Amino acid sequence: MRRQRKCLRPNRDAIATAELAVCLPLILTICIATIDLCSAMFLRESLTIAAYEGARVGVPKGGTNAAATARVIALLDERNIQYDPGNVVTFSGNGFDGAQTLDHVRVTVSVPAATNLISPAKFFGDKQITAAVTMRKEYANFENN
Repeated sequence: MRRQRKCLRPNRDAIATAELAVCLPLILTICIATIDLCSAMFLRESLTIAAYEGARVGVPKGGTNAAATARVIALLDERNIQYDPGNVVTFSGNGFDGAQTLDHVRVTVSVPAATNLISPAKFFGDKQITAAVTMRKEYANFENN
């Protein structure tokens, strides 16, 4: 009688193995894509903070593009963000150096996505992740001649 019961129960081990073989790659892909997307969002937020801090250094009287760029680069270095030194910060118009009182200046920070994200699949490829902040120059920089 025991033998007869054993034969009546279907063997589900093979079915479970097949289901695992089909579902596991899909689940892993979704997990890696989620991690990569969250990393990209964190990177963009870090760039926004760096642009904001750079703009805060440039808006007061005596604030310059060089001072704003130095602050942005310091924040990127603190967070171990990889960047191209020549193209990391751009300013609208003449930037803080030539801005008059209450002129708007836009600080844009860009870094490559591929070197800053952790995914081996490189979902973002050669794309740049960019963040920008616009602030008004508080007072024009007057030269003492």
